[in-house]
Amino acid sequence: MRIKLITFLLGVALLSPKIVYCQFTNNYWVFGDSVFINWTNPVNPIIGSAAYHFRNGSSCIGDSSGLLLYAGLYDNNAATDCFIWNKYGNRIGDSIRVKGGVWYHASLFVPDPGNDSNIYLFTAGVTDDPYGFFYSNINYKANNDSGVVIQKNVILNTLPAFDALMAVRHGNGRDWWLITQRWVAPNAQTPTNEFRIFLISPAGTTLASIQNIGGTHTTNIGQLVFSSDGTKFANISGRGLVELYDFDRCTGAILSTVPIEQEPLSLPAPSFNFSGSFSVDNSKLYVVNFYSPTVSYYLYQYDLTSSNISLSKYIVDSFPANFTALGDLRLAPDGKIYLSSFDPNYSWPYPDTITAYTTINNNLSVINYPDSLGNACDFQPFSFNLGMGRSYLGLPNNPDYELGAWVGSPCDTLSVGVDDNEPQQQVFFKPGIIVSGI
Repeated sequence: MRIKLITFLLGVALLSPKIVYCQFTNNYWVFGDSVFINWTNPVNPIIGSAAYHFRNGSSCIGDSSGLLLYAGLYDNNAATDCFIWNKYGNRIGDSIRVKGGVWYHASLFVPDPGNDSNIYLFTAGVTDDPYGFFYSNINYKANNDSGVVIQKNVILNTLPAFDALMAVRHGNGRDWWLITQRWVAPNAQTPTNEFRIFLISPAGTTLASIQNIGGTHTTNIGQLVFSSDGTKFANISGRGLVELYDFDRCTGAILSTVPIEQEPLSLPAPSFNFSGSFSVDNSKLYVVNFYSPTVSYYLYQYDLTSSNISLSKYIVDSFPANFTALGDLRLAPDGKIYLSSFDPNYSWPYPDTITAYTTINNNLSVINYPDSLGNACDFQPFSFNLGMGRSYLGLPNNPDYELGAWVGSPCDTLSVGVDDNEPQQQVFFKPGIIVSGI
């Protein structure tokens, strides 16, 4: 009887409208040369187009009604011109002048926990002095849902940034943690392992802590990527660093680190990492790498269940650099991991000619079974057609908008009885918590 009752209560929790149905979703991607993907039906996603071109990374956010906002660089404008588009494909406000521009993983949208009409756009200045970390605030419901930028370039700090901005929902299911890394002065080659963790709550955005943890890096490009339950993240640097971190969604603390690959002591480094992604069950980590001695790009798989993760590295596939440049990896709502690529036979921007639509840039590559070990992951290069769109290196740098409260943790008090506007969806139970006394 107790088992049946526990099962029933867990089913109610997972089906409750206040937990399952959310305001914001992971279903909309905008990137590259006018690509728009609607993943509402993951089995049969809709491939469309948007009124912009992104050379680098992008960010986007949508809800059950559809795509709401997207942001990034545009065509041949200066590197410091970041624009915001609304759901109608119209640019809103003036350009968001971010010193250093928006690189591949240096912008993202986060909902304002204190106002369900507002969305933050966070941007990090990676290159060009003055540097900085900024946010802008958009009321996306204003002006008949066309949106209005109500704050622009609010400065959180003026430090050079590592191109690896990411956020994860707080364990309470309402607030957010946002993680940035410092980059120590251009060309200084000064190692750093400094993380800055910001809390985004109804009170605003505040610096919660500064932590020095894990291996050091000396470059300004890389990526932070979270596991599907938000309790781990991988840190990937352009000079070869790959590390796994445990993260506390209640306190925002980085708890521990597992080194996988370290940066070499001498420079230049032969290995350049660009992006990474966890598999759905968090048992595998995939990393895109450029290895200069062979002038080739590699897609690696690491088995995170191995007693020696570094030795578990498996070459899923490789490509000569004069054939293609591999870009971002991203886990999609269908449970597969998608990989962008750039056709090196053309410069930016691609010309609008039929011959400039190639197998490389008119398709994404797909890891069909990313939870599976080795060749069983079924990597299919250039197998997902983009219609009239083309990819460069970037894919959307979005947090998981559908990650819910960490039920069973010390901070899940907002997961029950909240207002319907609160974004409570998936429920993750903290490992080791036993449901009892029912």
